[in-house]
Amino acid sequence: MGTPYPMSPGHEIVGTIASAGANVGNDWKQGALVGVGWNGGYCTRCQPCRLGDFTACQNSKVTGVNKDGGHQEYVIAHWTALVKMPENSGISNAELAPLLCAGNTVWEALHASPARAGDVVVVSGLGGLGHLALQYARKMGFIVVAVSGSKDKADLAKKLGAHYYFSAEDDVAAEVGKLGGAKAAIATAPSAKAISSLVPLLSRYGEVIVVGVPGDGNLEVSAMALVSKRAALRGYSCGASAENEKTIKFSVAEDVKAMVHKFPLDKANDALDGVLNGKPKFRVSCLDIG
Repeated sequence: MGTPYPMSPGHEIVGTIASAGANVGNDWKQGALVGVGWNGGYCTRCQPCRLGDFTACQNSKVTGVNKDGGHQEYVIAHWTALVKMPENSGISNAELAPLLCAGNTVWEALHASPARAGDVVVVSGLGGLGHLALQYARKMGFIVVAVSGSKDKADLAKKLGAHYYFSAEDDVAAEVGKLGGAKAAIATAPSAKAISSLVPLLSRYGEVIVVGVPGDGNLEVSAMALVSKRAALRGYSCGASAENEKTIKFSVAEDVKAMVHKFPLDKANDALDGVLNGKPKFRVSCLDIG
């Protein structure tokens, strides 16, 4: 998927409709609060769309990649990309915005997993995706195990919903084994080594679900571990707009919030520099223009 330039980035957008097109219909009115996530719209005509698999649309747009994103004052969005946002939810637009991609991705992955309430679920990584995955997993009724690199994140992980916290200094496989193994492990840390280390944590018929894409190479996993446990390794991505609305409703009902660093629009370059240098603690930056 190529990116034409110039291109405005930003794929977690919340704002009000300034003007609606003539053929949009009555569902989207001027002044309504809406969001746009990674999925920038679908065509409704191709075979995947006709089958209802909108994220596989053969003519899809990706916000901020091949369609202008939200790092600007106004953005043109296709109606199929719009997510209805709750008015007066008590959650700020800045806190709602990351739920449209980071939040929806981990929410979808947890729902797609074989885990059910009472099962052990491991969340690997405590960044932009991981801190939301911990909150969702706890609210869904799982026994939540957080795994990250250092011991100093234990208090934060437990505050976000983890029942247990293990670092790279622990024998994580042995500790999770004492709990009966994990029915699902959500891999949010973008590290091939971290993802590969999750397979030994699984219980029988467990799954590792990758949502953080590693930049450090291909995965190496034990085929014997997968076979002997009848386990699985798969990936999951952000959903379409209707699925995103479920995430937002659940988040508001259960008070799941993203931890954000706010920047005014005239400090956009400072925000982007911070992201490139890994400065935001949760790698989540919002441009607050209101």
